[in-house]
Amino acid sequence: MSALHVAVDARDLAHDWRGIARYVGAVLARFAQRSDVVVTLVERGLFGQRAPRGADVVWHPWNGTFFGARVPAVVTFHDAVPFRFPADDARKRRNEQEPWLRSAATARAFIANSRFTVAEVERFLGVAAARQTVTYLAVERDVFAPEGDAAVLPDGRPYVLFAGAAEPRKNLATLLAAHARAFPDDAVALVVAGGAPPAGTRVQALGALAPPELARWYRGARAVAVPSCYEGFGFPLLEAMACGTPAIASRATSLPEVGGEGCVWIDDPLDVAAWAAALQAATGDAGRPRLRAAGIAQAATFSWDRCADETLTVLRRAAEGA
Repeated sequence: MSALHVAVDARDLAHDWRGIARYVGAVLARFAQRSDVVVTLVERGLFGQRAPRGADVVWHPWNGTFFGARVPAVVTFHDAVPFRFPADDARKRRNEQEPWLRSAATARAFIANSRFTVAEVERFLGVAAARQTVTYLAVERDVFAPEGDAAVLPDGRPYVLFAGAAEPRKNLATLLAAHARAFPDDAVALVVAGGAPPAGTRVQALGALAPPELARWYRGARAVAVPSCYEGFGFPLLEAMACGTPAIASRATSLPEVGGEGCVWIDDPLDVAAWAAALQAATGDAGRPRLRAAGIAQAATFSWDRCADETLTVLRRAAEGA
């Protein structure tokens, strides 16, 4: 079998370590170890933003298609945020949705990071579920692991960790209200990694963290809260479980596919009382060994090796016209 020549949109790979970039980097690292695939990175400004000559297939892994190609294309969808939460401004809405629409119109095959995303893409873009292949993401097991340094707050208080952007769909507002109800004396802190929390809240804000530092904060937390109302996959939940930290998550969108039996579920993401009770329970000692073991076991079912293998299968089939 000849090596498959894959042109890859590498637009944000060199300067981004967030979720999608980590996914692309993890898959490409495994492609580099194989003899049956050759990769050309298509960066901004190279090849006129087109696939190079000799490529068999082009892979667009960034939630849309950003340049044309004369060879078959495969796109990875991670969510349908611009359609589920469309911008009010017509021009912004059009600009945000256009890469998704171009993908739906031009790609030969589609990859999705969850069954939930498959349904979203079918609903909003009209791409039949049968044309999409689910390749679950994973975490770096040498980084997000139970063993290693654990972060400690300067004042020594235990803390609950929230990791994510300050977007309404991440539902930080509900967590803030639940934390205030569960710990009115602030005996257990709330630490936020990622986006800035609202001003005036009782929160320890860390800002954006690179994965090794983020793993330290996961390991040091008494619990990790994932209150999202909408996720295409849900890296923070998987990262927390991989680090052996009890996790509480909304039973919403893709999160049940990730969490399985490895975390505590809140049926209504907006139920402040349920979140407060869960925070109190999760930060205590009862049940921690069971939750820790369940989370580690669930996280171990996700594999970058399998994700890369499944991605290469889709790319090869698209190149062959299957």
